[in-house]
Amino acid sequence: MPSTSRLMPRAVAPAASRCLLALIAALPAAAFAQSSTPAVSTLAALSGSQTYAAPVLGPDGALYGVTSTINIVTGGLVYRLAVDGSKIETLYQMKVEDGYSPFGGLLLASDGKLYGTTSLGAANQAGTTGTVFRLAPDGTGFTVLYRFQSTTTSNSIGGPVNTDGANPEAELVEGSDGYLYGVARTGGPNGNGTVFKLGKDGTGFTVLHAFGATTSEATVTPPTNADGIGPLGALVQAPDGYFYGTTSRGGTTGYGTIFRIRFDGSDFGLVRNFPVLTQATSSDPLINADGAVPLAGLTDGQDGRLYGVASAGGSNGLGTVFAYDPVGGVFTVLHNFDGNQGAQPSGELLLAQDGKLYGTTSTGGTNDKGSATLFGTIFSIARDGTGFTSIHSFQGSDGSSPSGRLLQLNPTTFVGITQAGGRCSQGTVYQLSLTGATTKGVTNCGRKNNNGGGGVAPALLLVLLAAGLARRATAR
Repeated sequence: MPSTSRLMPRAVAPAASRCLLALIAALPAAAFAQSSTPAVSTLAALSGSQTYAAPVLGPDGALYGVTSTINIVTGGLVYRLAVDGSKIETLYQMKVEDGYSPFGGLLLASDGKLYGTTSLGAANQAGTTGTVFRLAPDGTGFTVLYRFQSTTTSNSIGGPVNTDGANPEAELVEGSDGYLYGVARTGGPNGNGTVFKLGKDGTGFTVLHAFGATTSEATVTPPTNADGIGPLGALVQAPDGYFYGTTSRGGTTGYGTIFRIRFDGSDFGLVRNFPVLTQATSSDPLINADGAVPLAGLTDGQDGRLYGVASAGGSNGLGTVFAYDPVGGVFTVLHNFDGNQGAQPSGELLLAQDGKLYGTTSTGGTNDKGSATLFGTIFSIARDGTGFTSIHSFQGSDGSSPSGRLLQLNPTTFVGITQAGGRCSQGTVYQLSLTGATTKGVTNCGRKNNNGGGGVAPALLLVLLAAGLARRATAR
């Protein structure tokens, strides 16, 4: 797949073109095979809809997540999945009035409730823009805490405008003050997104920052502005009392920014503009020194630095892993992706129990014969940039286009998601075992028996890959 696939405009499918997720519970037999080679097992093969963010671990030890169907009747759901893949169930099916397309994952807050967002609001809302919602882990008490205001067509170069933001597509975070903080990809007075704050009871909604007006001409690609366009990654609270985040586009170069902001919205500032992408000839990759187009948020390395990924650029044009020191203002590239060991990372990094950073790339990798593939990888790297390891290359049959931050269950076991591929063609929730342990999850694709339907047709898989990689890309 071309390295520019992440920069494609968002493709929104007709509302009636997707069907309800078939998550049928079954009682599969566990497989206890184990080896010294890391292994990926499918906990749930998704059918009829897709997930874009890894689940969270609930208070009962189960996994909780969301899937999106982009359907005006059933536009998404919240699911509960046993950590061994033995059972999956729909916890809450979103209704027309609830909002639809929950692209961001869930937050398990300090009050024991689950919080999330939908990218779009009620199906009958003109200029629909999204919601913030809450529910209990037992599926009760679903409540829309906040509805973003309808947008209007902008007369400026930016996207549709409103007062408070639109299309929130990143996970919420809970600040040390107990409030919820998040970002909206578009909307706001300039159409380029916002940073917002909200009480867990739905009160006190505040726009902390509206990203600035587009300053480049309408024909200029990528667009530029003063402070960034299109925030897609979750915020992170740093020890210095700021939230840090990224924008996928904009800034003075157009290739994204890193910003910081205080809890009350004061002292907003840019700490990094990603450099311009250049190419020696039209057939060469678009490269730069730092990386470009960060689609994910930052991770606190608990060592004084923040860590992140850029989905494009770098010395090979396939993205980078980087570190940023908020005190010294030093930006360091830790790794340049090369394709065979992954390309185009799009999910936040995880600081694991062993002190390493773990992440995924949405494409790249190799098959069991060593040939290059496009299905994505799982990798680890030390915080000083040494010891980069490609842990697993997806093969399509076990999922493709992994995204979102990994979830660690114990020292050797992680959970993640793929946006496409798998037995049912619509992505997977998977387990990564560093010791090679495997388990058999729910892979019946909505059929009566849990025996699946075989592999994924290559043509269909390529279509799903393109759709998955373009999901978080913003319209130009």
